Amino acid sequence: MVIDLTKVKWKKGSYGLPEALYQIKTPGVTSIINDLVPDPDLDAFIAAVGPAKAEQIMTAAGYRGSAMHMFIENYVSKLVTTEPAVALKFTQEESPAMLLKEGVPEKKIAEGLDFFYKFYYSEFSNIYEEIVGTEMGVYSPTLFYRGKIDMFYKHHVWDFSVADFKSMSTPIKEGTAKHYKMKLQLGGYGNALDEMYQSKGLVIKYASLICINKQDDVVQEIACSGTELQKMKIEFRNLAREWHIKYKQEYLLKNN
Repeated sequence: MVIDLTKVKWKKGSYGLPEALYQIKTPGVTSIINDLVPDPDLDAFIAAVGPAKAEQIMTAAGYRGSAMHMFIENYVSKLVTTEPAVALKFTQEESPAMLLKEGVPEKKIAEGLDFFYKFYYSEFSNIYEEIVGTEMGVYSPTLFYRGKIDMFYKHHVWDFSVADFKSMSTPIKEGTAKHYKMKLQLGGYGNALDEMYQSKGLVIKYASLICINKQDDVVQEIACSGTELQKMKIEFRNLAREWHIKYKQEYLLKNN
């Protein structure tokens, strides 16, 4: 292990005395996946439009996604304690101002609202009856990665489960790199929650990405459950190990 002394931070420790802490690189779930899993379709898209245009398109899509997330989060959070009509009115009235404050352009707020309505009129808008948390930070204490999940809830069949929401330009095709990367993402989130709640005996057996696309009104669910989710957890764990080795942090893996 080689210590980079520029990363050492001094903070108040026990007895109020200064304590030296060493900062390690802690990647996000999607950062690990995007770094290590090839995506030929994405590479072809960037090559076709050029890096600058690709960045512009992805930034615009990011604003749209942020708007959609805000509408969904505000709706679902109210749905726990009130009627759907009241929750709908709340998110319609409150979300735009919150998004404007975050710097999201009005055009993208309108697009995000359109995506939200596709969610609202789908079968997925009323299944989150018992919500544990929304926009919840997760982490792996053994593999030192982190992430944020949109919904941690109790599924009517699978008990504690994970849901994440994605805004897409087109439906996701099964068998593509993007489809595989999404399932890896679910494995990363599921593994992190398993580790966080290990002392309580909690094991995530169902995780899904709810994908809302620009082309049609069909809301697509990419789901992992049972043995497939367990496989994705293992594959992501191996990927996280590979990431730490690539970035010279293999010392974190000695006991794992």
